[in-house]
Amino acid sequence: MKYGIISDIHANLEALTSVLKDARSRGVNRFICLGDIVGYNANPAACVDIIRGLNCAVVKGNHDAYASGDEIPDAVNSRARISLEWTRENLRPAQREWLRNLPMTQRVGTMEIVHASMYEPENWHYVVNGIEAILHFHFQKTRLCFFGHIHQQLYFSTEERKTHRNFDKFSLEGDHQYFVNVGSVGQPRSDDKRAEYVIYDSAEQSIEPCKVEYDVESACRKILEAGLPEHNALRLQQLDAEVEKAMREQIAG
Repeated sequence: MKYGIISDIHANLEALTSVLKDARSRGVNRFICLGDIVGYNANPAACVDIIRGLNCAVVKGNHDAYASGDEIPDAVNSRARISLEWTRENLRPAQREWLRNLPMTQRVGTMEIVHASMYEPENWHYVVNGIEAILHFHFQKTRLCFFGHIHQQLYFSTEERKTHRNFDKFSLEGDHQYFVNVGSVGQPRSDDKRAEYVIYDSAEQSIEPCKVEYDVESACRKILEAGLPEHNALRLQQLDAEVEKAMREQIAG
């Protein structure tokens, strides 16, 4: 079975449709979504409908929680707050209810999925290095767990306290546990602006990172036409100093 593992779509319809097309062309049989379907970009309702239509396993991301809940935490920065308030107004009540009722974690066959960390998943911890991954591994029950949230393709294993960034296709080995970030479909945070996801081949026990071109200009145009913060569009186009600073602050926080 080939699984397409996607995360952090953030209402980017152009990126999502390109990723699904690419995954299917590579023989993906099933999809799994790690949350943050909405937020930042201009097509939240369409993206929710597509994910629901896949009938796949889905867990709740922090943007899904904030957009479907009654309150947005004070710690959320102003640009994200504006985007979330706009998103609430552009989701149907039934879509908000569906997002609200998503589980924080799921077990899918022999793997687990979570948006941020199996350690206090409701607190949306950022796991960006091997030391932070140790807490997660105390709560991971299976050999393999996928996560999103940090918008960067990387993985950790219990074999070594090391962060494997920008990894190539690899196979699971021995009795080690793996914690794999699939990157972001709708808002990658690296010098490469292509949409990201991974393919997990359960027969081969292999994990392959994938990057896909999509119509960035259309996604950016929609953001501006919707009256969403211009910063959201800039993030899709380039990594300027302001964007990089905001990115580091979010990861550090």
